[in-house]
Amino acid sequence: MGALWRGEIDAVEFHVDGGYRFVVHRNVFRTLRGSSAAGDVCVAFAEAHGDAFLAAAAARIASAPSETTRAFHLNSRQVRRAMEGAPSVDSGLTEPGPR
Repeated sequence: MGALWRGEIDAVEFHVDGGYRFVVHRNVFRTLRGSSAAGDVCVAFAEAHGDAFLAAAAARIASAPSETTRAFHLNSRQVRRAMEGAPSVDSGLTEPGPR
């Protein structure tokens, strides 16, 4: 998935096709995991659940279509919904290939 820890904003960042950037704050991981976690643990969690994070990203993009907005935050409800397999919009998003 290519997730990375951004210490200056205390969040995991990942990118998807179309030039979209997503940020998931450390508190989201605390809610999802049930305990606090260091940055590397947050990245590992995002990578382990990459399909859910990509599904949440697709749903987020679909909920706020814009020609100019390319950066979004995901909250714990959005990610949990995707992890539980709730209906979401499938836009066919994938992580971008090598640049």
